[in-house]
Amino acid sequence: MWRKDSRLERWAAFLLCGAFLAPVLVAPAWAQGWNMELLGSLKPQATRSYNDIWAYRAPDGTELVILGLSQGISFIDVTDPRQPTEVAYFALTPTTHRDFRTYQHYAYAVNESDGGMEIFDLSNVRRPTMVGFFDETFTSAHNIAIRDGYAYVVGCQKGSKPAGTRILDLADPVNPVEVGSWSDHYVHDIHVRGDRAYCATIQRGGFTILDVADKSNPRELQFRGYSGANTHNAWLSEDGRYLLTTDETGGGHLRIWDLGNPSMPQISEWSAHPSASIHNVFVKGDSAYASYYTEGLQVIDISDPHFPIPVASYDTWPGVSGGFQGNWGVYPFSPTGNIYLSDISSGLYVVRAQEGSPVADFLLTAPQSQLGAAGQTLFFSFDIHNVGLAASTFKIDATNTHAWSMQYEESVRVPAQASDVITVFVTVPQEIAGSIHVDVELCAESQSTGRTLCAVTQVAVPVLLQSYSATHRDGAGVLVEWELAIDGAEQGDLVLLRAPAEAPSLRHERARLPLASGRFVDADVQPGEAYTYSLALDGPAGVTLLGERDVLVSGALVSRLFGNEPNPFNPVTRIRFELARPGDVSLAVYDGRGRLVRRLEQAGMAAGRQSLVWNGEGRDGRPRPSGVYFYEIESSDWRARGRMILLR
Repeated sequence: MWRKDSRLERWAAFLLCGAFLAPVLVAPAWAQGWNMELLGSLKPQATRSYNDIWAYRAPDGTELVILGLSQGISFIDVTDPRQPTEVAYFALTPTTHRDFRTYQHYAYAVNESDGGMEIFDLSNVRRPTMVGFFDETFTSAHNIAIRDGYAYVVGCQKGSKPAGTRILDLADPVNPVEVGSWSDHYVHDIHVRGDRAYCATIQRGGFTILDVADKSNPRELQFRGYSGANTHNAWLSEDGRYLLTTDETGGGHLRIWDLGNPSMPQISEWSAHPSASIHNVFVKGDSAYASYYTEGLQVIDISDPHFPIPVASYDTWPGVSGGFQGNWGVYPFSPTGNIYLSDISSGLYVVRAQEGSPVADFLLTAPQSQLGAAGQTLFFSFDIHNVGLAASTFKIDATNTHAWSMQYEESVRVPAQASDVITVFVTVPQEIAGSIHVDVELCAESQSTGRTLCAVTQVAVPVLLQSYSATHRDGAGVLVEWELAIDGAEQGDLVLLRAPAEAPSLRHERARLPLASGRFVDADVQPGEAYTYSLALDGPAGVTLLGERDVLVSGALVSRLFGNEPNPFNPVTRIRFELARPGDVSLAVYDGRGRLVRRLEQAGMAAGRQSLVWNGEGRDGRPRPSGVYFYEIESSDWRARGRMILLR
């Protein structure tokens, strides 16, 4: 069953204006855990509101939680997690934001009101004491990080004047000494590892990497901006290859960036709810722990950073989704395995992952966004992967940037440990002039577990690929040619990548070219090999794939599939392949649910480049509807599969 314009009236502003006009959705039951159990909770100084959280573990194993309140700081003994006990409370300058870190047996606190950096001695965990403060170069700050004996204090103010980022030497923990500063841009949060500082430069629209090897002279190494950025915090994966960032805004997502690539492309993103805001993320092992306001704690498996998978959650907020209530902070680093949460209204929660619990039953990945012209119908193919042990039905909902007319399947049933494709068709109105960005967000709800995942297409760039070809020329390599419709203000490089046709994921960069270029000759090719050439734009918004083409270099024949052209098609497409030896060939076409649509057979085909044509009709001779179709082509000693899109 297909439907049009589902919930578009309520979601019309999504992505267009940077905010999300959310429907009123009831959040899960209060304090609901998924693969999590509640060990204990405490609401100290009950009339107060709460903010951030950190923890300290004493040499004797006593564990203290440091909990921020609007009117002060509470120190809570959680050694017995089922009976949290407040051991000290300090009434301090009223503020909405506090943040903490520890070094040796000291805790350091900053806030956005006054008092500078406050210092607490935790050597007696039953009786913490305030032993000093630092306010020489700043009197308030938004956040603090401590690494290798240095405190990095960000979002600083000296009275009413901005004071940038300050670096303090903690060699004498009670009497810090400032050794450096950086004030080029406002920093909202900071994560330091080695000689690099990863700064959430929220007002700049992205994140900034600093070289802090020389503490007296931090210098900017690289800035990564991106569309819709509201970069609140950043944290590295354990191996340091990937950076995780959070966008604190309605509909803000967790994003993962590949730092091993010079352009630092975004490789994935994840959302717990289409209208909720994420706050902070920390990484422990292969898991990301995100405090997600109204969606509570979200634990995401990032062992494959290209495919984040939710594995557990704990919701502390009884109200509707969206807005800035619920889970403010999370501390996942306790060696006990316990996780400490702060809720703005209800204080401290101690939770723990349930051993042996099932992981998320599915994951969802999104395609690139597209550029549309007047009267076109665009398609977006989302991949849904059922990783559960049983078949499951998923309820589907979607919206697009402009609230244009859409068609998509309202539910899909996916077999156990299998994948399917959900295609969303978007109609571009006739009155649109020129090219325009179109993004789609799709949400899938598992009818088995009630889990909802959302995926949104990546922000496109104003470049439209007009033509693209790759041709082998005997003795002269492969000639790759293209034509672009380029916005005059567009910036960046074209990147040509190559991979074996059988393994397109193994692509590597062959050339980096100016936007005005239109051709490249690849002379380093081997006879008998087939290659996939990918053309991408590396611009201010990141790396965007523009097109792919396969080419066979003349030589020894190998049976292989080259895909169908055109794709999408209406109503005829040609499936192209090569046969290593002559023989009979069979082509079977299936719909998105695996049902046989049409079978074509051709006897005695010659070796070499061949093709079979499907006219978009079923076995009954009737035209098939728009959608994603799969095909399997087979000869006596070879079989291959592909995917194609019929777009009427």
